[in-house]
Amino acid sequence: MLSRRRILKGVVAGTAGLIPLAHADARTPSQSTGTQIFFPETSHNIGFKFRQHFERNGGLEIFGLPITEVVSDNGLLVQYFERARFELRPDLSTGVALSLLGTELTFGRSEPEFQWVSANPNNGRQYFPESGHTLGGAFSEFWQRKNGLVTFGYPISEELTEPGADGVLRTVQYFQRARFEFHPEEAFTPSSILLGHLGRQALERRPDLAYAATPATPIALLGRATTGFRGSSYERRTNVQRASALFDGVTVDPGQEYSFVDGHDFSEAAGFVEGYAIVSGKLDRVIGGGLCQVSTTMFRAVANAGLQITRRIAHTYVVYFYENVPGFDATVFSPQLDFRWRNDMTTPVTIITNVDVPAGTVTFEIFGTSDGRSIQYQGPAVRNKVQPGLATWQFDEKLAPGQKTQLVHGRPGMNVTFIRTVTMPDGWIANYDRFDTHYRPWADFWTFGPGVIPPAGVIVIKA
Repeated sequence: MLSRRRILKGVVAGTAGLIPLAHADARTPSQSTGTQIFFPETSHNIGFKFRQHFERNGGLEIFGLPITEVVSDNGLLVQYFERARFELRPDLSTGVALSLLGTELTFGRSEPEFQWVSANPNNGRQYFPESGHTLGGAFSEFWQRKNGLVTFGYPISEELTEPGADGVLRTVQYFQRARFEFHPEEAFTPSSILLGHLGRQALERRPDLAYAATPATPIALLGRATTGFRGSSYERRTNVQRASALFDGVTVDPGQEYSFVDGHDFSEAAGFVEGYAIVSGKLDRVIGGGLCQVSTTMFRAVANAGLQITRRIAHTYVVYFYENVPGFDATVFSPQLDFRWRNDMTTPVTIITNVDVPAGTVTFEIFGTSDGRSIQYQGPAVRNKVQPGLATWQFDEKLAPGQKTQLVHGRPGMNVTFIRTVTMPDGWIANYDRFDTHYRPWADFWTFGPGVIPPAGVIVIKA
């Protein structure tokens, strides 16, 4: 359970973001969404971190076409390609690792070419004592040119003759992650060295994963939202970055209800820091200040995707960096306040997040298979505005002499109504939401350090 000092309700600092609201249709599937790409040759997608790794490390030449969608294998998310298998590894700086398919597929082979070479044969070939094998000729040149150890690993055999991917006897050599094949008919061309289809071979050994090879439909960008936090303190920027990272790459299954709070650690031990917040009209320090920036951005992206909102609670006051769309925010304060939504589609959806610190923006994107639903908004309708009262200035001994900081930019109170309608292609209304929000008036709130004299006509809090 999270305490009041671990999740900030109603934190404000930064600038308003942008979100299209007049008409936010789900995107029509295409070959590429910018984050996801679909290959009609095999009817499979590559997306998110896998796509980044694919494109930065050789693409089709090195890995071949995707032959499955992403699949969970003993708790590890993997995807098979013709020549490789990708692993999603959040523990690594790259986020992605290549499986040691060469090692896996040659385990137990006893031919002489697989026997350990115990010492450097001094035959002009490069010797690798780490794996007990040598490398030379065209294979060596290709290995070095294509980022050697990082992409392929060490050689784990000498050159030998066996059928290549085309069934023709070829000179080949195995590496930890690959098999090189020599095609003499293509000598002195880029196609003289090709990589074996180890990904296909490995998948053939896994009949339990055959379902992942079923042709898929293109993944589409279903909904997107960006909010801004420029001008936020270091602490708040840190918390926005850490919180957003918790949701990056999360997949929500069909019918699953997803909670912003449950199952997530927003504690100091998880790297969240203490920042300022206004709690009950006074300045307080809380762990996780800035989480509402993240929950609001998630709420807007989910709403733009047309997915079912099951629990949304508005802020008590107008938060000035969300006021570009009044009545369209979501606060969190565990355990009683949470933002929840359900994937009411028949296929999974995936969350992708991005924080641009220099620009001061956080973006959430929802990807999945479009079912053609469209989203229409009405509003926001604003009424009953009430102007705020006197500004409050509170002394903070931790500020430098002469320093003053405005934490709250006062805003009037008001009632706001916002309506979202989600319509299926056949005209059936899948979701209808009326978001009614009552904002209280909120006066300017400043903190000041030693030596600062607050202006006349304000409320001063000494401690």
